[in-house]
Amino acid sequence: MPTYSLYIGCSVPANYPNYEASMRRVAEFFGLELEYLADVACCGSPNLRAMDYWGWVQVNARTLAIADKIGYDIVTPCNGCFGSLKDVYHLLKHDTKYRERVNIELEKDDLEFKGISKPRHFIEILYTDVGVDTIRKKIAKPLDGVGIAIHYGCHLLRPGDVTEISHTILDELVEVTGAHVVEYPLWKQCCGATVLPVDEDLAIRLARDKLKSMKESGAVFATVVCPACCNQLDLQQLDLKESYGEEYNLPVLFYPQILGLAMGFDESEVGLEMNRVSATPILKHL
Repeated sequence: MPTYSLYIGCSVPANYPNYEASMRRVAEFFGLELEYLADVACCGSPNLRAMDYWGWVQVNARTLAIADKIGYDIVTPCNGCFGSLKDVYHLLKHDTKYRERVNIELEKDDLEFKGISKPRHFIEILYTDVGVDTIRKKIAKPLDGVGIAIHYGCHLLRPGDVTEISHTILDELVEVTGAHVVEYPLWKQCCGATVLPVDEDLAIRLARDKLKSMKESGAVFATVVCPACCNQLDLQQLDLKESYGEEYNLPVLFYPQILGLAMGFDESEVGLEMNRVSATPILKHL
């Protein structure tokens, strides 16, 4: 049974227990052991990075060094956490001066960045370590070709040479459930999550543009793999009704929820009742 150090982040356990529950249930089904990393701090994405770059490097280097001591790859379900950990990992692997400087600080806590534990996103684990063919064999209740729009999120794909995540991974993972991937013009556009603390009106408009593009392209559901993106595309639909008088009624599901349902899990096992915009209509398509 492959084992990973789980870096759960701040937002998932605080706001989206449905994401955590569905991820852990899917992982258990495929024999993936997720061990929570202890004594780790927030990754600081994106605010700490903008305000204190060296502090941001240190806090993520510490998490990486703790994982190095254990020896397992880090897996996270959060794009922001993935982006921070992956960026710092890439920096310290390629910049000797930064690595030496950060290890001087880490030595005070008997830690050292060695680059043993590689940061990885949970969907990357599903795609590479489990594999699409293995997943296909476990689909018990395939979706009936219903249209699902994918929002990858900025920190999962950019910069490509650092994240090493292909923009086709989620397409294949969604299609294996029996759903149809809906292409829409604004698939690369940011959802506005990182803008929210400084310009709420702009953040809501970005979410509106994204949802409108999905809906007009024929999406019946949307899927994400990031809690901040879900907050924008799921929860902000309530604000859009107030700000613009528009109702999109586009359920937004985390990918492990969709996969879990297609594998025959009960709706309570994937926390379907916790979605803000009701996602129970997806049950009619199984």
